[in-house]
Amino acid sequence: MLKFAKYFFIVFLITAILPLVLMFAWNNSQMEKFHNAMAKSAMSTGLMRLEYSVKTNLKVQEGDILRKLYYILPNDKNLSHIKNILNDYNTEVIQKPIKTPVSFYERKNFDLYCVTLVPFDNSTKGLKISKPVSLDLLRPTGPYTIELRFNKDDAAYEFKNVAFDPMAFGPPKKIFLLLSRVAKPHYKENSRREIALKGEDNSNAAYLTIELAFGPFRGMIDSIFTSLIILLVGILSSFVIGLIIKRVFVTPVMALSKAADQVKKGNLNFKLDASSKIEIIKNLYENFNDMILNLQTKEKLRESFISNLTHDLRTPLVSQSQSLEFISQKFKEIGLTNEYELAESLAKNNEHLLKMVNLILDSYSFDPEKLKLSIEKADLYEIIEDCKEQLKPLLAEKNIEFVNNIYKGGTLIEADLFQIKRVFINLLSNAIDNTSGENKYIKAAARFEDEEVLITIEDNGNGIAKEDLKFIFDRYYSGKSLERKLGSGFGLSVCQKLIDMHNGQITVESEINKYTKFIITLPLSQHPGKGTKEQP
Repeated sequence: MLKFAKYFFIVFLITAILPLVLMFAWNNSQMEKFHNAMAKSAMSTGLMRLEYSVKTNLKVQEGDILRKLYYILPNDKNLSHIKNILNDYNTEVIQKPIKTPVSFYERKNFDLYCVTLVPFDNSTKGLKISKPVSLDLLRPTGPYTIELRFNKDDAAYEFKNVAFDPMAFGPPKKIFLLLSRVAKPHYKENSRREIALKGEDNSNAAYLTIELAFGPFRGMIDSIFTSLIILLVGILSSFVIGLIIKRVFVTPVMALSKAADQVKKGNLNFKLDASSKIEIIKNLYENFNDMILNLQTKEKLRESFISNLTHDLRTPLVSQSQSLEFISQKFKEIGLTNEYELAESLAKNNEHLLKMVNLILDSYSFDPEKLKLSIEKADLYEIIEDCKEQLKPLLAEKNIEFVNNIYKGGTLIEADLFQIKRVFINLLSNAIDNTSGENKYIKAAARFEDEEVLITIEDNGNGIAKEDLKFIFDRYYSGKSLERKLGSGFGLSVCQKLIDMHNGQITVESEINKYTKFIITLPLSQHPGKGTKEQP
């Protein structure tokens, strides 16, 4: 059932949430590609316009100066007259021969000037005419910001156009700045370029950086914002739908699976709460509870039938056992060998049949709720030896070596001796039944771990099939494979219940035709509780 829930959740993620995430990622990717291309195109245009503005500004100033000086130079050498004509420029004489007019940019303190040199005094001197440059005149039309620096890595002045422009949409809101960080657009990689302003002698007088403003890319942020809203709404809706499905479908089905597992383990007292408001679930639970009632009734009838039957069978089998023993002894005394062997064989078969009848009767009469354990301290070595003595004829008959590796007097446990022997007798009997041939053995061992003792019963017999291992402690399970006989399915079930009553655990390891090992974990001291009482 847990696997079903896991697969259901995976399918839910794939069909509901994953498409929304992929849609958001794809839309963001496409918008990013579009805006990267737009940024690259806009920057190419802006850079071209900026370079044109820089060159044009020099030519315009040079043309304006030459136009104003056309009628007075080279005849008029009065500097005051020239300054009056060029009253919007800074004019000074330089002691440097100038042959032809030349224009360039120059830094004065922290200002950028456009400088034009023209011939003066028969080209033996020159006039240096300059004027501060307005960055607003250089900024190309469009969503651009330009920045002026006199050193390549040092920003001295920065100018940003704040006037309204048809391509700009004003400064971004905080939410858009936040979304731009979340979406991490990469268009700014193509949104910044730099050019050098040439000074005298073709040196770099200053640097202009052009950068795209935020405004033209609002569409991308709007798209990201919309996609995020759709994604969040989709995830929230999917989560709510998943909770509804879990409440309406998954949880009731898992409860039903748990109840079925309890029934499988033999618990016929488990019932489901049929008060659900969902009609289908309510009917399903009511049908399950009705099925449990029917099983309880049938189980009681079967237990009564088997109990009566085994009682009826046990009485004649006991009498028959005594009769066969008497007959076999008489045949032996008078020397009728064949008849003696036949009588012995009948006696063994009768004994085996009586053993199975007793096992069935004990299993059906076994009730953990009514059983009270009588706890006392005992030497585990002596317990195993007592069991060995009871099974000695069977061990000798099949020529099986029994090895008790438990140290005498070194392993004291607290347990109900009768019930714990019952467990070991059952395990050893199963081992004997499934072990035969040469070099066969059964070993008992124990070791301490913290406050517990681990007891192992191991044989090198037929082994247990892998598909049987997880079911061998279930009631009525007798095994599907042919390698190992598991009996009627009652004995191991009773063993597990008895170990549970001792606050312990029993597990099994096995490999076909190699070995089988039962591992019993018991606490060294038992605490009185339900089903237990201490000996005075």
